[in-house]
Amino acid sequence: MDLIIVGVDGSSTALSAARTAAALARALEARLHVITAVTRDSLDYEDAQHHVQVDVAGDAEDLAAQTAETLRSVAPQVTSAVVTGRPADALVSEAERLGADLIVVGNRRVQSSVARVMGSIATAVAHHAPCDVYIAHTSR
Repeated sequence: MDLIIVGVDGSSTALSAARTAAALARALEARLHVITAVTRDSLDYEDAQHHVQVDVAGDAEDLAAQTAETLRSVAPQVTSAVVTGRPADALVSEAERLGADLIVVGNRRVQSSVARVMGSIATAVAHHAPCDVYIAHTSR
């Protein structure tokens, strides 16, 4: 096993999945790649008095980099990136682009049917991933 990918969004459950991915990377002597997905680079909005522009991509880059730094104490070979797209699509496309061996996802978003067990992002990744998928139990 050479490369493991995990996505983070700033939530405690995503961090839990990332910690699981780091432990797997250490045990398997694999590199870990942490991504944050964005659907746009910036967000503009106005109220009656202000025009505000939020650097979504910059904030996402900071989040991925900070998470990667935190995980380096567990898995020393950690990289990070921002990927454009919805979370499941971003994980799959990055796994395809880098030739990943494993994608780690959490089971956070519980919905209906199969998603009740795995979560919506986990379900989408499992259906489209070019590699193995590990679903980390994050709702403890």
